[in-house]
Amino acid sequence: MPMLPFSDPVLIFASVMAMILVAPLFARKVRLPEIVGLIAAGTLVGPHGLGILARDQTVQLLGTVGLLYIMFLAGLEIDLHQVRRNRAHTILFGLLTFSIPLAMGVALGLWAFGMTLPVAILLASMFSSHTLVTFPVVGKFGLAKSPSVTTTVGGTIITDTLALLVLAVIASASQGDLNAWFWVRLAVSILVYVGAVVVLVPRLGRWFFREILADENTEFVFVLAVALLSSYLAHAAGLEPIIGAFLAGLALNSLIPEKSILMTRIHFTGNAIFIPFFLLSVGMLVDGSLLLIGTEAWTISSGMIVVALAAKFLAAWLSQKSLGYVRDEGLLIFGLSVNQAAATLAAVLVGYNLGLFSEAVITGTIMMIAVTCLVGSIVTERAGKRVALREQQAASDASTAP
Repeated sequence: MPMLPFSDPVLIFASVMAMILVAPLFARKVRLPEIVGLIAAGTLVGPHGLGILARDQTVQLLGTVGLLYIMFLAGLEIDLHQVRRNRAHTILFGLLTFSIPLAMGVALGLWAFGMTLPVAILLASMFSSHTLVTFPVVGKFGLAKSPSVTTTVGGTIITDTLALLVLAVIASASQGDLNAWFWVRLAVSILVYVGAVVVLVPRLGRWFFREILADENTEFVFVLAVALLSSYLAHAAGLEPIIGAFLAGLALNSLIPEKSILMTRIHFTGNAIFIPFFLLSVGMLVDGSLLLIGTEAWTISSGMIVVALAAKFLAAWLSQKSLGYVRDEGLLIFGLSVNQAAATLAAVLVGYNLGLFSEAVITGTIMMIAVTCLVGSIVTERAGKRVALREQQAASDASTAP
């Protein structure tokens, strides 16, 4: 009988593959989104559940790759024609979904939790950011190029970039490093990095696909290497790796046909392995037992969950009304943008390591991640079905063709 948690690498991988197979099937049986099934499975077998699997370096590595894969797919599948035509939509939603949660989060930190202004701003940045955890759902419904989805994906990059810049500024201020040199270094590194990716990656991709006589396997390895290298260089430039993965997807967007064998392999690898690993790793973070210790964790968790849901819903509703979307499209925007994960974890861990956040805030963040991912997956699944049906029944508009 193997000891718990499993230490044998073959047994660990076999257990994860079994969960990736069984959890979505079970979730479908009880009429829940597959994403919920995978997150719940991670909670059940993780260190805070049955203890079958530890959230070790292997799980964290593959989970991180899964998150980067989600962002890379978002950049790869986004309709650049729609973005160019509706760039005002993207900017408006990005600013709304950043500023509204930021304002509500600062108010929560100052008046409800008694934090100082810098700590309250750091807390608020966690509500402003979001992760496209449910993007595979809209891909399954064929909505990746839908105007509301394009608006949400573009807005995600705006709000995540601004939230992570707030994180960098607050972290530097708490360490006494916030000076003129900090701003110069940050601005130059970001400009150089973004310029290099936007200019060099498309040229490198065109040269590789035209000049190198490679099969589909080699092409897939090339694409994956570009995505991961861009992610690492983003981290070196002072940005989060998820921004780099998204930019790599944008840079390769026009070079990989939607119906090609290469695109099929990119989707298969992500949906079958990397993305489920990420969802399982998120589930392993949930520790419900912390809520049994005193009332502080309950108070902070409840406040964070309410603000996260209300702020993102308000931003999605205002965007829907301002941009002329129908109700289901507004709900789809909310379902995509309410999920908290990567950038939220980055902010709370930085704050905890700097001594700005207590363990109760860590607990509240994990509970917020669990609830927002649950709500986001359910709303995205239901609204996505209605939007897909509506688009299928609508007459095609030649003016929207690329």
